[in-house]
Amino acid sequence: MFVWESSVIFLPPKLNTKIRQTFRLGRALRLIWQSSPAWTVARVALLCVQGTLPLLSLYLMKLVVDAVTRSVAASDQDATFGPVALLIGLTGAVALASTLCSSLAGLVRTAQAQTVTDHVYSLLHAKAIEVDLEYYENSEYYDTLSSRPS
Repeated sequence: MFVWESSVIFLPPKLNTKIRQTFRLGRALRLIWQSSPAWTVARVALLCVQGTLPLLSLYLMKLVVDAVTRSVAASDQDATFGPVALLIGLTGAVALASTLCSSLAGLVRTAQAQTVTDHVYSLLHAKAIEVDLEYYENSEYYDTLSSRPS
């Protein structure tokens, strides 16, 4: 339930948290895109392919069942074996492609994670160099850091 009070909207705590997490997601996606656009495109493409392969597999399985049903009803069953065998072969090729895409997606995921990690470390190092040296020698900072609960 939304509450209006002096032109300010108060959202339920769960919804407010979800909205804040969404904004953080956008920042994270920008960081990933900045660090590795090629790996991001490859990963999205593989996700799209991996999403369509199960549908293609189901459709081919339907065609196999239809072809076998027609084959059983046909008078010349030897002539109908070719299309059934072709469909079974295509179904196996789709299963093989699905496994291959899954393995390739794992490689792309690992490479992208490494690239993003390297990019974040380089950003951290650049910020650490920008900070004045006094910042690192400040004992109050280290006292605050060490007294902070984990």
